[in-house]
Amino acid sequence: MSRRQTRGEYIETESGNRISRKAIILGSQHILLGGRSTILPECVVRGDLHRPSSASSTGAAAASVNIGRYSFLEKGVVIKPPFKFYKGSLVYYPLKMGNFVSIGANSIIEAATIGSYVNIGSNCVVGKFAIIKDCVLVLDGTVIPSTACIPPFAVVAGNPAIVVDELPESSAEVFERRARHIHALHGATLTSMKIAEVKQSVFDDDVDEEFDLMHDFTVNS
Repeated sequence: MSRRQTRGEYIETESGNRISRKAIILGSQHILLGGRSTILPECVVRGDLHRPSSASSTGAAAASVNIGRYSFLEKGVVIKPPFKFYKGSLVYYPLKMGNFVSIGANSIIEAATIGSYVNIGSNCVVGKFAIIKDCVLVLDGTVIPSTACIPPFAVVAGNPAIVVDELPESSAEVFERRARHIHALHGATLTSMKIAEVKQSVFDDDVDEEFDLMHDFTVNS
């Protein structure tokens, strides 16, 4: 994660990732960021938890944490690769996140795989080796048990998590455009650009309204 530009509290990489100086990034050589992702203050990403054999590997094979494009980690998020005991030893396995993933404040993630177009709320726990498919909305405070598999287009809530609703087929487009919108607005706060101008150029009010209606429906149902 080479430095390209410093904007106060954040370091921006060549591929447009923004990483807060107040985030805790351990084992950065084992963390792969796809581009234009944002890591806010107080986040913890544990790239140091990896298989010893991966030290000689390169590229994606060496990554213990793989975060896709346009992902957004809010304050206090903890990302840790899952582990299990094998022949008396503690063995870590890679954690892979897709594109356009948003994780709310203070959530703890130890999943095996998180698909693309996923929105995880605040104060959630995603247990070891859990799998979240594409296009999933995880409501605030949800606890997804270890090894659970969340199907695509599901809305989940509760402890333990259960499917409480389904997302519409347009969810992928909505989540993608919202992720691009959030990335642009965050960048605007770090520059002299006007937020209203950025919003007008990258986001459609109709899509914004569609997301709000979808969110209100799932919360109130």
